[in-house]
Amino acid sequence: MLSAWLMYRRFSQALKVAVQDEGFVQILGAAVLLVVIGTVTYTTSQDWSLVDGFYFAVATLTTSSIADPRLVITGAPIKIFTVFYILVGIGILVELVRQIGFAYVEVRRAEKAAKREKADPQQPAPPEA
Repeated sequence: MLSAWLMYRRFSQALKVAVQDEGFVQILGAAVLLVVIGTVTYTTSQDWSLVDGFYFAVATLTTSSIADPRLVITGAPIKIFTVFYILVGIGILVELVRQIGFAYVEVRRAEKAAKREKADPQQPAPPEA
């Protein structure tokens, strides 16, 4: 339970750091918009429920291949849409995860520096690489 709390705390701190980075909010907005567009497209074109469309959109973008066997896209236009949806979407999601990862590393670096400072306040911090 403690490790889950620490992970949540670090993740929320990383998000706070990432939001301060130039371009993060735009990438986050693009990712949300991408999921909304995919959900609406799959829901309307395949006569699926909103939940099924959302599930398929997210499963497609995350390349999880855990798709429900009942959810099969039919028709050439939606297949072409899916190809471009994947190509654009994976790029956006990779950039989002990359930015959160860099922010997480920065949070961990700050935690270690604070811990070092608390343990020995007289010792100077080592230079960053």
